[in-house]
Amino acid sequence: MLVPRERTRRDVPYVVPSWSDPVVARLTGVLGGPVGRYAVTGARGLTGVAAALVALGATMLALGVWQKGHCLLKGWNTPDQFWRACYSDLPVVHVSSVLAQRQLPWAAEVPSTQPPLSGLAMWVVAQVSPRAGQDVAAQQWVFVLWTLAAVVLLAAAVLAVVALQPRRPWQAAHLAVSPVVATLALVSTDLLGVSLMLLGLWAWQRDHPWPAGILLGVALLVRPFPLVVVVAVVLVARRRGDLLAGAQVLVGAVLGALAVLVPLVLVEPRALAPLRDWWVQGAGYGALQMVPRLMGTPLPTTATTVVAVAGWVVAVGVAVRVSSRRRRRHRHAAPLPGVVQLSALMMLVVVLTAPSLSVQSGLWLLPWLALSARPWWEHLVWAFVETLHFVTTWLHIAFATDPGRGLPPETYALVVALRSAAWAWVLWRVWDEPDRLSPRPAVRPAGAAHRPAAAAATPPPTV
Repeated sequence: MLVPRERTRRDVPYVVPSWSDPVVARLTGVLGGPVGRYAVTGARGLTGVAAALVALGATMLALGVWQKGHCLLKGWNTPDQFWRACYSDLPVVHVSSVLAQRQLPWAAEVPSTQPPLSGLAMWVVAQVSPRAGQDVAAQQWVFVLWTLAAVVLLAAAVLAVVALQPRRPWQAAHLAVSPVVATLALVSTDLLGVSLMLLGLWAWQRDHPWPAGILLGVALLVRPFPLVVVVAVVLVARRRGDLLAGAQVLVGAVLGALAVLVPLVLVEPRALAPLRDWWVQGAGYGALQMVPRLMGTPLPTTATTVVAVAGWVVAVGVAVRVSSRRRRRHRHAAPLPGVVQLSALMMLVVVLTAPSLSVQSGLWLLPWLALSARPWWEHLVWAFVETLHFVTTWLHIAFATDPGRGLPPETYALVVALRSAAWAWVLWRVWDEPDRLSPRPAVRPAGAAHRPAAAAATPPPTV
């Protein structure tokens, strides 16, 4: 059995994926193959890795523009946008709401269902767009402007992941080069929430609890998923005996959310309508709770809400129980879970009990893959299922227009169940591995072979 090459190169400052991941080693064939045994690795430091990943991320977003090309040229029209799988919230909401008049999306008689920060981001795009209205040109401008913003947001998220894991910086490729970035990143504004959540984690690792809480609180106004990170951070801080830092993160999250919500509500009170409607929305696309409806026996709305709330309660309860366990005094005892592991465990429960799990929700799983040590074959298996769900969702929506071409509900129910199983599998794998984040870890520069090998192999302290 061959010994992994990184064990013979103590001067390498970080893990080289083409040496340790067989999928990456095969895929690098188009670039000349894996890194050579005597190649100078890490000479440019983390800056070179980050620059390469940002460029690759921009390439994936360019593929996303190509994937939405039909709608970009012809406009986002129903049902064509479903048959072509090129739907995007940005142009569709723009022309179907008062955003076309450069107003807040909740100002119409029937307020928009966009979350507060998402609607606010769309309003900003409408303000800076040279063209407003309901024609194809207005749609094109809105989509292009958000694409440019998405490049910046993805770059910020990638930089945060690289900074969080300086000994495994190429793991950020799970965020930058994921196949689902091309299909999902331009569907909605969820990339904004993902970037804020990762920046919040970066601030937490750098011992800045107030900025961490504020960033996580603002991210909550896109999707509720960052709440699992807030809870995980508080629990880890409590376990470390740093109750003040945990309280600062929690209070900062509340203040961050209120800093956006209060001015927004003063200007447009109906901006909170999507938050109130969550209690009575019923089961939506992509969620396991939708399967009974697809099979002809829908769950009552009250039952859907109860299951969703119970899921959050159970998730927090399990995390509290797990984080309260004391480390066993045994050399082979498993380390206590960190923020990534605890949040992945809570995310697993929340996802399986969620009232809806839209196609763009797949973006929220990428941070857990990027902040763990999961191999690429697991990522690609999940990405295949996620892409299958992406396509079948639009075909199922179009089923109402043309049953002969669309996907019947029974088949879509199978895809939803398969997707939920894929999410649960990946999140469980992330939960079941050691914590790899560390506060302010130092990275040795390339060429420091004179230092003892044992010191180079010493793992950093856990969060």
